[in-house]
Amino acid sequence: MQSLRNPKWVFLVNTAPVVLLMLLCYGEFSVVHTLLPAASVAQWKLYGGVLALLGTGAVGYAAVQAVRREPLGAWYSVGMLLAYSLWLCLLTTNERELLPWGAVPRWMLPTDPLLMAWTFLMPTLAHALLALVARFTPDDRPHNAAPNILLAVVTPLVWWVVFLILSTFERGFSNSEIPSWLREAGTVLFVAALVAGTLSFFFFLVRALFIITQRRGGFWSETSLIWKVVITILLPLLGLGVNNGLFFGQGFRNESGIFGNFSSPWFYLLAVLNGALLCVPDSARPLPRLLQLLGRSALFGYTFYFFLVFLPFLPLSIPAIILIGTGFLLLAPTLLFVVHVRQLSEDVTVLRVLYSNTVAVAVLLVGLAVMPLVVTVDYWHRRQVLHEALAYVYTPDYAKSSRLDAPALARTLAIIRQNKSRNSDFLFGSHLPYLSTYFNWLVLDNLMLSESKLDDLDRIFAGTDGPVGETAAPTATLANDRGPALRDLHTSSHYDARQQAWVSWVKLEVANRDSTAANQEYHTAIALPPGCWVSDYSLTIGNREERGILAEKRAASWVFAQIVNENSSRDPGLLAYRGPNDLDLRVYPVMGQEPRRTSIQLLHKEPCTLTIDGHSVTLGDSTTAPPVATPVATADSGVVYLSSLAKQQLPLVQRRPYYHFLIDASAKGAAHLADFKQRVAQQLAQPLPNATPARFSLVNAYATPVPAGGNWAEQFLQQPADGGFFLTGGIRRALFEAQQKPTPTYPVLVVVTNNLDNAVLDDDFEDFSSAYPESDVFYVLGPDGQLAAHSLRHQPRRVLGSAPVPGTPAPVRAWPDAAHPRAYLPSAAVADVVLGQPQAVPSAETTPPSPWLTGLLLRGYSQWQSFHPETAERERVPFVKASFRAGILTPFTSFLALENDAQKAALHRKQDETLAANASLDTLEKENPGATAIPIDNGALLLLVAGVLLAGWQLRRMRMAASVR
Repeated sequence: MQSLRNPKWVFLVNTAPVVLLMLLCYGEFSVVHTLLPAASVAQWKLYGGVLALLGTGAVGYAAVQAVRREPLGAWYSVGMLLAYSLWLCLLTTNERELLPWGAVPRWMLPTDPLLMAWTFLMPTLAHALLALVARFTPDDRPHNAAPNILLAVVTPLVWWVVFLILSTFERGFSNSEIPSWLREAGTVLFVAALVAGTLSFFFFLVRALFIITQRRGGFWSETSLIWKVVITILLPLLGLGVNNGLFFGQGFRNESGIFGNFSSPWFYLLAVLNGALLCVPDSARPLPRLLQLLGRSALFGYTFYFFLVFLPFLPLSIPAIILIGTGFLLLAPTLLFVVHVRQLSEDVTVLRVLYSNTVAVAVLLVGLAVMPLVVTVDYWHRRQVLHEALAYVYTPDYAKSSRLDAPALARTLAIIRQNKSRNSDFLFGSHLPYLSTYFNWLVLDNLMLSESKLDDLDRIFAGTDGPVGETAAPTATLANDRGPALRDLHTSSHYDARQQAWVSWVKLEVANRDSTAANQEYHTAIALPPGCWVSDYSLTIGNREERGILAEKRAASWVFAQIVNENSSRDPGLLAYRGPNDLDLRVYPVMGQEPRRTSIQLLHKEPCTLTIDGHSVTLGDSTTAPPVATPVATADSGVVYLSSLAKQQLPLVQRRPYYHFLIDASAKGAAHLADFKQRVAQQLAQPLPNATPARFSLVNAYATPVPAGGNWAEQFLQQPADGGFFLTGGIRRALFEAQQKPTPTYPVLVVVTNNLDNAVLDDDFEDFSSAYPESDVFYVLGPDGQLAAHSLRHQPRRVLGSAPVPGTPAPVRAWPDAAHPRAYLPSAAVADVVLGQPQAVPSAETTPPSPWLTGLLLRGYSQWQSFHPETAERERVPFVKASFRAGILTPFTSFLALENDAQKAALHRKQDETLAANASLDTLEKENPGATAIPIDNGALLLLVAGVLLAGWQLRRMRMAASVR
């Protein structure tokens, strides 16, 4: 144990944590400093400077001792214990001076600086205490454990007596005014006594344990095994049982514990195995002793984890022992840690003689790496499983087929749900301290999965029942009857001859219908015509017009939601795409009938008409600019804009229809094969006019096409009937095939199922509209054998009141010609955007000569990416950055107008996080867009740990106040 006095330990347990703490706190300070008053900024600098001074002093002293080849002295340990304890106590006392109430929103501080300070500095205090014990407990002389045990027991009693005396003293002065200097002096003395008493208690307790485990003969040697069994097996099992509610009738598998969810049988099994390895007598033979070292070091990660979890709670142990009598369980991880470290030290010392120093240290290091590697490999595997599932569902490669490990995915989703759960009996509830945070970082990139996506994944791969997705109402405004509404609308347009496009400003003024309404949100949708892009956005905040920041969409939505969730008067405005051609505008807050003004700048090739909240406006003037009669393309002809005039010059053709049956082959649909065969046969008996042979796809979690001429019913029987009915995947794969290989035929989609509610189905397939130019109708062949028409464009679950007869010929335009078509377009007299090279991804590095052409390029990429989502991880970030450079809004970005610099700094921090994360992960729950999603391990509640240091003093003040009343 004397190795703990090696100066090298200071660099690991003091320098590294202090540097990391200062970097993290600086990151938080750099975001919120503009919101802090001058006095708070001075406090941040003062505490930071003192911490830097302490860290520099420690590393300087350690460096000097290392050069001298001398161990750490006792004065160093005492100085570190007192200095850092005093710093932490003062920081806790002055927390509200660092972060005044109401000055800084909670969401801007993902982890509280006070919590970080206690977490990162506790290892320094623990090492200083152990080094001090080692200094006064050398191995080369006998020691008596009895006085140390006695002093450790007496310390809490003395602490309790002092508390009673001080309380009695205060009651005696309850009817008179206590001078402020005396009250402050009492506080200082009380805190000093509390710190000194706590440190003394742990010193004597740990020193007694050191002496007992020395096995130097006498009583302690005879009972050392009993002590080891109690400390290494009995107390850990008892602590797990108490935490999990085992002794309160809640059983082993209660998933909500006091300090975390340690209900897994693995925790109990590892506790017994760890204790057994520590209690088994040391072997005198070299190889068994080497194996003992390997096993003990391999399980040291288990011991160290619980030591780390309970380290911040150690100040609670004395009041817990006094108040509830079971506080000794808080000490169990520390006692186990001391015994384990002592045992490893003895093993290495012996093996250095039996083998060599290199062999002993190598075995030790290999063993120590086992638990971290096991956890990391397990989490990395879960990350791979999850990302494969997300890629298959949300960014699939429609040209390939794949199979996933559904059981492994189910286990991963269970952990994600467990980590999301906010049920908490006291502190962590269903979370695992530190491990949940590590899981969120490694598996979820510090983001989250919304409940809707979790439900979809469960329904797709496990076939579970889930809520049926609701489709948004097809309305241009989302305002309620009493909330904000559009009060005035102004526009201005001018024709930019340089880029041969119109530049228009649309200025909205909104106000509440109800003059008494406060902190309302204005929310509306705006449909854009083809060839129209958003190039700027602003919001009037106070007396200034604040330009919107073009940011990554998920980050901007998250920041907007957090500000709205504050329910304060801070002013954000958000503009983003809610569909391929629809904008979503949100302004907050709208108070009373005070108007809020916001403006949108649009670039459009031709004059157009917009409808906003029931008001129609015309942008541009067709008499002042020449009509666009020919196609307009980007430099490489990768993306082409076809005006209505240019489109009408394309040849009209009529393609031949064919049935494409999407048959429910899920676990629930498998029982209805005979019924499905009969329905399909009846439908095929009524052929489509001028039809080609029908095609079939079997749809469960995967969409399996049946080869041309194959027997779909036989293939149905041959493939496993498991998972859910992932109809979205089946529809998209069928449409992808039709769009990527334009032919003189087109599919009429027919879904064969007993219940469409069992299907996992998107809210719309608007982004695939270029794949169904003839009609957006698909059909469901239900139990009654009748075809029910549904829309691919809007609310696909709802039955249409009227629809064309299946296979009714609809003429379409062939582009660029009928002989060699690359795409088919609807014949309606509206403009369109097509990809000149459908198989080639547009280049993000291309620099078009005008902003409007840049918007055309970005629009082309968005359309291309809809059919090639497998490239999202590779191409998303370059095109997001291209959107930033051009200042053009895309479906991957948002304009966000913010009130202050702190909000902007928080936005940029969140944006860095989302750009580095998986494209399919979320920042918000769709069901509750105002919810905060910060993986902080319920960190706010951990502030109780620090607050307990002054709990006794606060109780005395409360008693005094009560007696005065």
